[in-house]
Order: sequence, then structure tokens, then C-alpha cells
Amino acid sequence: MIAHHLSSPSDNRTLQSYHSLLEENAILRNEIRVAREAAEITANLVVKQFEETERVLRRFQDANAQRKAVLDSATQIAIIATDIEGIITVFNTGAENLLQYQADEVIGKATPEIFLAADELQAHREAFTAQLGRDVKGPEVLLEFARQGRKEQLECTYIKKDGRPFPVVLSISGLRDADGTLNGALCIAMDVTEKKRSEKALAESEQNYRFLIDNIPNIVFKGYADGTIDFFDDKIEDMTGFKRELFATRAMNWFDLIVEEDRPYVREKFVHALKTDKSYIREYRIRKKTGEIVWLEACSHIACDENGTVEFVTGAFLDVSERKRAEQALHESEEKYRSLFISGPDPIFVLDRENLKILDANPSAEETYGYYKEELIGRSFEDLGTFEYEDESFAQLESKNWGQDSVFIQRVKHYRQGGESFYAEVKVCPTTYQDRPAYILASSDITEIIEKDAQLFQASKMTTLGEMSAGIAHELNQPLNAIKIGSDFLRKQIEEGKAVPPEEMHQVVTAVTGQVERASEIIQRLRDFGRKPDFKKEIVSVNSTVRDVMSIIGQQLTLQNINVLYGLDDTVPPVLVNKNRFEQVIFNLVTNARDAIELRTRSEDVPDGNTITLSTSSEGDSVVFSIEDTGVGIPEDRKEKIFEPFYTTKEVGKGMGLGLAITYGIVRDFGGEIEVESTLGMGTRIRVSLPGAENTGS
Repeated sequence: MIAHHLSSPSDNRTLQSYHSLLEENAILRNEIRVAREAAEITANLVVKQFEETERVLRRFQDANAQRKAVLDSATQIAIIATDIEGIITVFNTGAENLLQYQADEVIGKATPEIFLAADELQAHREAFTAQLGRDVKGPEVLLEFARQGRKEQLECTYIKKDGRPFPVVLSISGLRDADGTLNGALCIAMDVTEKKRSEKALAESEQNYRFLIDNIPNIVFKGYADGTIDFFDDKIEDMTGFKRELFATRAMNWFDLIVEEDRPYVREKFVHALKTDKSYIREYRIRKKTGEIVWLEACSHIACDENGTVEFVTGAFLDVSERKRAEQALHESEEKYRSLFISGPDPIFVLDRENLKILDANPSAEETYGYYKEELIGRSFEDLGTFEYEDESFAQLESKNWGQDSVFIQRVKHYRQGGESFYAEVKVCPTTYQDRPAYILASSDITEIIEKDAQLFQASKMTTLGEMSAGIAHELNQPLNAIKIGSDFLRKQIEEGKAVPPEEMHQVVTAVTGQVERASEIIQRLRDFGRKPDFKKEIVSVNSTVRDVMSIIGQQLTLQNINVLYGLDDTVPPVLVNKNRFEQVIFNLVTNARDAIELRTRSEDVPDGNTITLSTSSEGDSVVFSIEDTGVGIPEDRKEKIFEPFYTTKEVGKGMGLGLAITYGIVRDFGGEIEVESTLGMGTRIRVSLPGAENTGS
């Protein structure tokens, strides 16, 4: 029905229009499809373009981040970049650390020339100016290095912000565009302060090593298993007589120099060291070119490879011939000492200096002291006796500044086994015994000598007392007369039957008692002076001793018309002496002065001006007792003889010439000195100097 309907002309036109619309619609749909596809493709392209751009941007950012990380990670390397005008474009963290500038202080504002030492820059400018034939200024110096593409590193000086210089190694390279155009410079600098310091220290160490090698007596060497040897200086020539080149060229083998008898020992020491710690010290002999034998001490170390094979031996030689000779001499000396020690007639002890224990004793010590050697060893020497003064001891010896040759001499009272006592003179000197400080002490029995001296002193004192008899009698007569007057008064009162008033009785009795005491004191002083002397020392006042002596002899001098003057210093310290013997010294000197005055009086008939002056004073650590007389004086040629035994200028029967000799001996025993000053016809002055007690160890 439709087809029928469309079959009309109008219908045909309508159908054609319909078909035309269908065709247009199909074309439109196709165009829309194409457009849609094109849009999708375009959109995809845009997205891809954006993604690519983003990737490129990300890579650029990563590259920048990596570049910055690289620059910032170089904290001890200064990286500085400039453009073609010399303006800084890069200044990394390392540059900040080394140069003390912040990046924002210098980027875009300065040129790296400010970091370089001015004198070094000037030297580069002058070099480039001469090379290029034009004046090179400003940043051109660095750019010229970059332009020429120099690969060498420069050693130059950078300047910190605070002005302090420091050494760097600098590399300069060019920054170029893609077409190769230079548009800047890249400067990379590394601080080499520590390197320079190490190089300097190494150079100094090498210099010191060479100085040490050249100046020490040791000869440093490097040896090998075949006996060849290298020496590091020429001292080997003096030691052996052979040229150093003979060893360096292997023409000389060291083993050939070693004395044949010592070679087995040398090999043995080497093998032992090889099995242990590879180090050894050995002493052996070599024969010089002249035939002379030299002792060597070699301190060596063996160097081995990982397989234990000997690579070389290194060490040093030292000529110890002098030491060996000294050791031989010491051995011979010790043998002689031991021979003398054993055969010595007097007791000899070796004492530990710290505790005075006996370390050794000779046979004479055993015989004299009555102990076996085994009983003496380990015993304190002080168990055998005491010193003259109870507070003295060997401890005081340590306070003496004496040398190895000094000798301390002292008299002591010793006891044999069983308690028998005897006097000994000990001589002590410091020594070394078995590598420890010690004393060697020799003891001599002087009991017989002391007894004879005591007898001589006693005879001298008795003679003196005999000479003083008139004065002593006068001294005793005075208290006796006073006693007689008192007793006569009482007897008369009793005979006449008169009562004695109590106050008068008390006065007479008191006076008698006082005179009895005075007479008793005189007699006691005579007894003290006349007693047999011993040799024990005590603390004594010089002034008191002078007064005690003068209390006995003073009256005698008065009877002989001799005036005594005193100049005693009350501040002088005491002395360490035997009082009885010291009194004898003063007695002898006073009587000698008296005799000199009497001799002058008889020869010149001078009744007046007869004076003896006694004085004391301190001089440094010594106490000085002086006696001055107005006697006849001593001729100059006789001053040295007056202290000799039996020398006298007196008449026969007036003296034996022992007084001053005894005096001299006593003073020397006390560690003192005696001096004489005399003018013939005018008088004599004698000075006795003794060490103060505080300086004697008391």
C-alpha cells in the first residue's frame, strides 16, 4: 500500500528527498565520527604533550636537584662558576665553608679574583700579558686559563673573609655553549693545608732522620741473608777501614769481617731470633782492614715475607770497644779490690747506704770483732758500737755534699762479741756495691794509741797544774782565810763567854758555808780538769769553757802581773767537742801566751803592758776562739814549726815542746783549724776555728 502510494510522481519526489536526506545524514554522521576521532586523537596528543613536558620538567628539576646536591655535598671543595663577564653564578657550600662567605654575598656581585692572593694574581697577569702581547686585566686571568684549556692544577693561595690565607689546589675549566662558545669559567679548589702540613712534617722527619743518621755514633744498616749489607752513611769507613762502596757493590761480604771464633755465636743469636720475636741484640768482634779488633753491639730486626722467608735484616751497629775495655779494666779492678779486701790487715765492711746493714766483711773483721762472716752479714753496723756523740749517726753523712773520693773519718767505741770494748777509727767513703748505693768502711783498732794519747794529755795537764800551784794555793787560801776568820770570831766569843746574837751567828755560818762551797768548786774544777780524758763529745759552750779555765789559771796570771781582757760574744753557738780536751786546748794556749810575755819581760825589762786578750766570735758556720798576747812574738821562719812535737824555744827543763802539738791534734780531731799571726817583738794572735754544733749534725 505504501509502495503503491509512493509510486506517484509526488511520491517519487518525496522519496528522492528522503534518500537525499539519508545520504546527507550518513555523511554528517561520518564527519561527526571523524571529528570525534580527531578530537580524541588531538586530546591524546595534548595529554601526551603535557605528560612529556611534565617529564622533561621533572628531569630538569631532578637534574637541578642532582647538580645542587653534588655542589652542596662537596663541603670541603670550593666550586665557583662565573659568566663571561666574571660575575659569580655558582658558589657552593664548600666555598662557603672554606672562604667564610655566604653565597648570597657574592653571587652576581663579585669575581673570584677576590679570593686569590694578590701577588700570585699579578704574576699570572704578567705572564699572560707577555704571552698574548696585550694587557690582561680583571677576570680575564681566570677566563684565559679556561680559554686555553689548561689541564694542570695550580697550587695557589686563597684568602678567607677574615684575611687568613690558606693553600689550595685549583682547577680552572671553561663553560661553553652547545656551539662551543666560551661563556664562563668553572673554578674548583681543594684546601691542601693538611697536605702541606703533612708534607712539611714528612720533610722535617726525613731531615731529622738524615741528621740522626749522620750524627749518632750508631751505624744504620740493611742486611740480607747472603751476608751482603747496605749502609746509610760513611761512618762504616771509619769503623772498618773499608770504603762504603765495597759493601754497596757487594764486593765485600760482612760475614768475612766477623772474627772466626765469634761466627757460631752470631749464627746462634740469629737463629734464636728467627724462632722467637725476630729481634735480637748481639755483641761480637770484627777485624778492621788494619787488623785491629773492634767490638760491636748490633741491635737488629728480621723482616720476613708472608711465607716466613727472610727478606732483610735492619738495625744499627755501635762500636763498644771502649766499653769492653772499661769492663775488662773494671773486672781487673774488682779482682784487685777483692784481693785487697780479703788480705787487708784491718777490718773492712761494706754497708748498705740506706739501712747500714752489713753486706760484706773481710776475714780481719771476723777476727777483730769475734763474729763469723755469716753472723755479720745482715746485721746493722751500729750494733757493733756508737759514735763519739750520741746524736751522730751515718744518717748525717747523706747531708754532706761529698764526692766519690770523699772520706769521713770518725772515732768510735766498738764492742767485740762478748762485750769487750775497744776504740776504733773508722774511715767511710761512698761506693756502689752490686748496683746499689753503699759505704765502704775501714776500721782500725786505736785503743793503744788512745791510751798513750790519754797518758800524754794527762802528763801535760799535771804539768800545767804544777805550774799553776801558786795561783791555785792563792785561790784556796782566800776561802780558807774567810773560814778561819769566821771560826776565830766564834771561838773568841765562846772563850769570853759572850752570847752570839742569832743574826750574827747566821751571818757567820752563811759566810763559812759559802766559802766552803767556793773551795769545793775550786777543788771540783781541779778534779774535772785533772781527770783522765776520754773521747766522747758533747755540746759545749765556748764562753763557759773559757771562764772555767780562767777560774783556775786566772789568779796565777794576776800574780805574774799579767792583765786578762775579755771579748766574749754571748751569741756564738755551742760546739761539739770533748770538754776536758777542749779545756786542755785553752790551758795550753793561755800558758803559751804567758810564757811569751815572761820571755819578753825578761829580755826587755818591761814590767807593764803585759796583756792577754781572750775573745769569741761567729764567722759563717764556725765559732772562733782567739787569744792574743803582748809577748815576744814568733820569727816568720818558725811559724810553721811551733805545732811540731818537741819543738820549743824555752830553756831546758821549762817544757818538752808538746803543748802546742797536743793542741793542734785536738783541734784537728774536732774538725777545726788553727791559725797563727805574729809580729816579732810585738806579740802573737792564735785563732781556733771550730764548726758550730748546728752544723755538725747534732
